[in-house]
Amino acid sequence: MRKAILVSLFCLILAANSVYAQEISISFTSTPLKEVLKAIEKQSEYTFVYNNNLVDANKKVSIEAKKMELRPLLDQILKNTGYEYKIVDKQIIISPVNFPNQARSGKELEKVTQQVSGNQEFITVSGKVVSAKDKQPIVGAYLTVSNTKKGTATDLDGNFTLQIPVNAKNVSVMCLGYQRLDLSVNPANLSNFKLIMLEESTQYLNEVVVQGYGSTTIKDATGSVSRLTSKEIETVPIGSSVQGMLQGRAAGVNVMIQSSSPTSPINVTIRGVSTLSSYGTQPLWVIDGVPDYSNNTSGDIANSLYNLNLTDVESIDILKDASATAIYGSRAANGVIIVTTKKGQKGLAPTIDFNLRSGVQLQQKSDLKTLNVDEFKYYTETLAREKINVDGSVGYTEKLFFDESKFLKINTSQWTADQLMLRSDAYMTGNIDWWKEMTDPAYTYQADLSLRGGTETTNYYVSFGYTDVGGIVKGGKSELYTGRINLETEVGKLLKFGVNASGSNRRANNKDALLSSIPRFRPDFEAYNPDGSINIVPSNTTIENPYITYLNRNDGIGKVLNATAFAELKIIPGLKFKSAGTINYSSSSYDIFNKKGTRGYDSNYNYRSLSIGESNTLVWDNTLNYAAVLGKHDIVAVLGQSIESYKYKNLRASGTGFPDEKILININSAATTDGYSDEYGSRLASFFARVNYKYMNRYLVTATFRADGSSKFGPNNRWGYFPSGALAWIISEEKFMQPINNIVPYLKLRFSMGESGSQNLGYYDWMTTLTAAPYTEQAGIKPSNLGNPSLQWENSTLTDIGIDFGLLRERLRGTLGYYSKKVENLIYSGSVPVNSSFQTINQNIGSITNRGWEFEITGDVIKKKDLLLSIGFNVATNKGIVNKLDGVQKEIIMPYYYEYVKLVEGGKLGDWYGYKTAGRQFATAEEIYALKTINPTTGAQTSYRVSRELPGDPYVLDQNGDGKIDKTDRVVLGNFNPKFFGGFNLALTYKNLYASAVFTYSYGAKRLWNYVYDAVNSGTSTYNAYNYLVKNGYVFTKDPMSRVPRMSLSYAGSILTDAYIYDASFIKLNTLNINYRLPQKWFEKRFLSNVDITFQAANLFTITKYPGFDPQGNFGSPDMGSSYVGTRSAQELIGVGTGVDYSTYPSTRTFSLGLKLTFK
Repeated sequence: MRKAILVSLFCLILAANSVYAQEISISFTSTPLKEVLKAIEKQSEYTFVYNNNLVDANKKVSIEAKKMELRPLLDQILKNTGYEYKIVDKQIIISPVNFPNQARSGKELEKVTQQVSGNQEFITVSGKVVSAKDKQPIVGAYLTVSNTKKGTATDLDGNFTLQIPVNAKNVSVMCLGYQRLDLSVNPANLSNFKLIMLEESTQYLNEVVVQGYGSTTIKDATGSVSRLTSKEIETVPIGSSVQGMLQGRAAGVNVMIQSSSPTSPINVTIRGVSTLSSYGTQPLWVIDGVPDYSNNTSGDIANSLYNLNLTDVESIDILKDASATAIYGSRAANGVIIVTTKKGQKGLAPTIDFNLRSGVQLQQKSDLKTLNVDEFKYYTETLAREKINVDGSVGYTEKLFFDESKFLKINTSQWTADQLMLRSDAYMTGNIDWWKEMTDPAYTYQADLSLRGGTETTNYYVSFGYTDVGGIVKGGKSELYTGRINLETEVGKLLKFGVNASGSNRRANNKDALLSSIPRFRPDFEAYNPDGSINIVPSNTTIENPYITYLNRNDGIGKVLNATAFAELKIIPGLKFKSAGTINYSSSSYDIFNKKGTRGYDSNYNYRSLSIGESNTLVWDNTLNYAAVLGKHDIVAVLGQSIESYKYKNLRASGTGFPDEKILININSAATTDGYSDEYGSRLASFFARVNYKYMNRYLVTATFRADGSSKFGPNNRWGYFPSGALAWIISEEKFMQPINNIVPYLKLRFSMGESGSQNLGYYDWMTTLTAAPYTEQAGIKPSNLGNPSLQWENSTLTDIGIDFGLLRERLRGTLGYYSKKVENLIYSGSVPVNSSFQTINQNIGSITNRGWEFEITGDVIKKKDLLLSIGFNVATNKGIVNKLDGVQKEIIMPYYYEYVKLVEGGKLGDWYGYKTAGRQFATAEEIYALKTINPTTGAQTSYRVSRELPGDPYVLDQNGDGKIDKTDRVVLGNFNPKFFGGFNLALTYKNLYASAVFTYSYGAKRLWNYVYDAVNSGTSTYNAYNYLVKNGYVFTKDPMSRVPRMSLSYAGSILTDAYIYDASFIKLNTLNINYRLPQKWFEKRFLSNVDITFQAANLFTITKYPGFDPQGNFGSPDMGSSYVGTRSAQELIGVGTGVDYSTYPSTRTFSLGLKLTFK
């Protein structure tokens, strides 16, 4: 961070300023000069600047000072060193005594010239050094003549005068933060000295990364951290959320966006799933130091992360290993994402930014389409004939299409399917493409206004934002209002106060229910009756008229208010105490009204539900921060305590059977009413400490410890303890690396190991709870949940080893690492004896391990005066293994999808278990007959798989060779987690033009296309279908190589085979951003200082063989804790929902234009 401050301050226009009377106490004996200067920096507001070629920073000095002012202290330190200093604003320039520079008077310069001229001939050149980026003058740039001690430095305006011996060959121009420039000397090119432009250096190593309760630089970080800066955040598409923008930008971070709906859920996984609970897979989000407790995956108003305005975000730091995450203890098992919002700057003139963006969202063209009327008739008629032909009778659904009475008059067993007669009313007269009818281009608008600035003692940032995001499904909408104020002020030299406050109001009209109606609603259905009323679907189908869904109300309002106030006291030099209190309030209210005809009933059915949920979080943090440089030793430490209290309450009222659907819709107007209320909460007390130690600027040690006490556990297991340690060696600082410093300027080896925890359980699972149970019309109570007071923390042990590097003057930079994350004491809802009157209880069982590699690299391919081309690439692997279960069971069957996912000791997390086929369906009845065996006892022929198999049924392979197909023949069909995934990006800067593109990719994930699975098992229906079934279904092609097995015979087809598992590998262009800044000379000496014009596009194309809408989207919700399958909660499904594709929301492209005005 220190070097970053040097670069930003030293290379701007500076104004001379007086020295504040600061008292400094230091004690050093025979210590390198650079270490002494570092100690002064830590106790003052000044930074030191010097040229390593002219100043020996390792020169030994001694000093003993107690409460000495700055000027006399510097005089004493530099006495007899041959160096002098000059104070310019808040920086101190160290240079050799009598080193000629333009700051001297003209007479002094003339004397030097005459003295030298007596012995040698000189050429005098004058000029100016400026930044190539913004043409601003560079103060303090050094110009030295090669192989001599002659040189000068630029003045406050960047000007210089240099005397060059006539036999000199080169002049070097250097400045901290800029690339060195060598100019040849000859009479023909002296004009090159009139204006010298320096290119900025990368300064990658000095970027500041935020860690828990502090910050460090990339160079000094001992943990695995990925960072996104404001430059990357500014390029995200309009309407993006903070979760969605992470896609493809950091190794090991897998982001899945369900759809382009404005209320789409988003799933973020860092280094694999760390729990058996699907709602415990998300990382901890920390916004300006405050943990976020909202619903992290939902896309509705309950997720306050959707309410965060990305225009307010300064940086995002992703903490992945124990060294980085352990400071957050019990909530860090899935990684930590720290969001830092923007602040003002000291001395910055008031600056106003106004952003205006507008975009449109369009459906992508896809081969996957719903059937038109003629195709629908062919589809349903063919399926019904097939079903009747196989069964020999007309079933319930088939009766809707074929005349059963005429079928019963067929007096021969040799009838054929073409003898079946359609009913006269089998099909209706409508002709509607419901996708076109119920979807439109969606428009998005965003406006943001911010003010930032500061004085010598105060800095501030204020913003207001408005975002209106539409959905391609008619009526879908999300409207967001945001406001923020960040303020810090110093009171004297020792005390600082600050306030960070933000508020938001989000209104959402969720029309995603239409997605279940549109693809399946039959195209021959008339939308309206002759009198203009909506045509209500008859009761023989459960799919409602999409116009009913459209007119139904599903509104939500989410409000979030967050305020943090802090006070910081400088106790002694290097020691600070900070106390911060946070109040977070959020509320979510819903208004749902379903009209008559909803869910396909033609009775007097309507329904309304009103609900509101409120949460309050109180956080009080107290920390002591210490920083000191003691000779060759650099120490940064933090000691802290935190208390958190969380409370939630909700209230719901509902009614059914309203006499009116416009006015009399208050709950007490309903024929029947119902209500519900609940309240719960938790508390967390924590103590933590961290020490960062650096020796000789190359050997790094980090030690962290946290103790958490949670009310979610019983009295004997309430506290969890989470230590971690890390070592790092900056190899490039060693003397033996100096000869190749230009090639390898930065090389660091790091290792970390530690523990973090998880409390993925209910608020009161450790105790047996009671509920009301009226008995004989009398009030009563009964147990509702069997508690387990022995529940313990899920404990993760993380090991990480990595190499961070910068090559070729940092033009090539990146990191390579390997990690292992072992999770023990997994919390799982296991079975209990039936005589307990309960079926399950939460308990600690077994362990899992995630292992993988991560690689990130960024390179400046072209780096010239007005042209910069950078390419970035990241890739990650993750393999999750089940180490052990409860010591008794060897496998745990997941109830979801009929036992198609299970945990097996030694098996992988995410494996699909099912039946492997021969890659085709049965071709003939003779082929099936040949596979059947004879029972040696009875002589009867046995079935191969089921008693009635026909051509078109899946040809399942007998894995164990016993002549029959049963559960023992199930094998692993693939894994819904990718073998590797990541992203790559391009960034081009040419003068005032900036363009960037971000790609994501994934390889090896196998998804269950649930749509095809359901269609095969459902058989005949009145629903519409996608054309994929007709093109690839055996019933329609009669080709045994067809991908889709024979439909309509449910018990023969209802098994999971590899026919339903599809390769979901892809490469996708996520975002394209083009920004142009109008020439600054147009706005010189005007209030308007900058104008930026931006074009953005999102999701432009996807390269994949996956036949569905999106190889990564349309998944089931990863938060399934409230749903139940069989006797067990679906919360135990280890995120399997993301591996299932329901193919409901089509892919879209987004295009937008933006205008940014900066006033100063």
